[in-house]
Amino acid sequence: MNFSKVCTILCGIILGVSFSAQAQSIPETGSFGIRANLTGQNSIEMPYMLNESFSLAPYIGFSTTQDQSTNVGIGIRPRYYTSTSNALSTYFTGTLGFTNTSFSNANNSITDFNLGVGYGAEYFFSDQFSISADANLNSRFGDSATNLSTGARVSATFYF
Repeated sequence: MNFSKVCTILCGIILGVSFSAQAQSIPETGSFGIRANLTGQNSIEMPYMLNESFSLAPYIGFSTTQDQSTNVGIGIRPRYYTSTSNALSTYFTGTLGFTNTSFSNANNSITDFNLGVGYGAEYFFSDQFSISADANLNSRFGDSATNLSTGARVSATFYF
């Protein structure tokens, strides 16, 4: 084993131990946060803890491709936490929203409705910061062709 692999493994172990030593549980009822999706999707969420096992996260997303199209999406993503006593909490999630796509080369747009369900886990490093990952089954229907797809998201959340 070379020196760089040993250093990488040791750094990973030290980092993991330091995070687990500071681990917390789900934020208190009434906590508000901001969540950024680190993979796959281009939206910002604003989760609000309604109680110790349920949160609602309104979201807004925006993307544009020069001289082609502009996408704007809004909706809500609820989370129902199935375990709430540990730093690692599992949850069921969903998506309810819509996306509008405007095309630059044509004077038209399409609107699609988004509906999805999923399951994931969130690890709370402190009462103010967490990382989560979930797998989803999504459906899109509306002006464009109906679509059924799978997806995965990794997100970071900062709670106030």
